[in-house]
Amino acid sequence: MSRALSTARETIVRWLGFKKELLPPNFKQAAEIYAENGAVKKVGKIDSIEILHRNDGTSPVHQSHFNRSDKALIISARITPADGSGARTHHIYPDGTGTIKKGDRREYSTSPTQGS
Repeated sequence: MSRALSTARETIVRWLGFKKELLPPNFKQAAEIYAENGAVKKVGKIDSIEILHRNDGTSPVHQSHFNRSDKALIISARITPADGSGARTHHIYPDGTGTIKKGDRREYSTSPTQGS
């Protein structure tokens, strides 16, 4: 019983910043998909995900300011790996894919049989 509880605690990700429940439905689902798949593929186990937003509380959905050639709508999330390495900002797209840096592959699957 205690083993099951410790395993469950290891998989809990803390959601910070803009409330995930207030995101438009497609971005709420995308953030959850990316947190469970693409982000884990890129950084390993996750401690926390902070959905970044403006101080006025408006929607965090926007176009990338870092990669101005990418016109897709995204949300930015600061993801902190559980291994203690530094947090990095990820761009999460409405289809559940995401990137860490300009030119990065938009990934969402941890399965070797699925691509993006």
